[in-house]
Amino acid sequence: MSTRLWYTILGLLLLIESGYLFYGGMIDEFSLSPTTALIFALSVNFLSLSYLHPQFKKKDERMKVIQEKGMFYSYFILLFYFFMFITLLQFNIIYLTAIGVVTILGALTIMTFSLSMVVFSKIY
Repeated sequence: MSTRLWYTILGLLLLIESGYLFYGGMIDEFSLSPTTALIFALSVNFLSLSYLHPQFKKKDERMKVIQEKGMFYSYFILLFYFFMFITLLQFNIIYLTAIGVVTILGALTIMTFSLSMVVFSKIY
């Protein structure tokens, strides 16, 4: 089977799992943990890789430009995430543990970089 198909299958399985965990946390069947966001971010990552696989298989100049632009803009978006979390935590708008903040920031990092590469593959 092709690599693109495996990325799609893994992405869909992780999407179903994160949906189940999110739904279970909403109806108080079990506690909603920040790892649900990380599982959702991995599903977004695998689905993005399945979309980008034919373009990244070529290893040409276009692929390098997409990766460079994705990293460049992801850096500034991540700075915005850090600023927002610091502000929200400082003024006690949200209450999270340290591991919750790190997990959510990790999930946002994964999703931001993956989705920025998808956006730049559409542009370039």
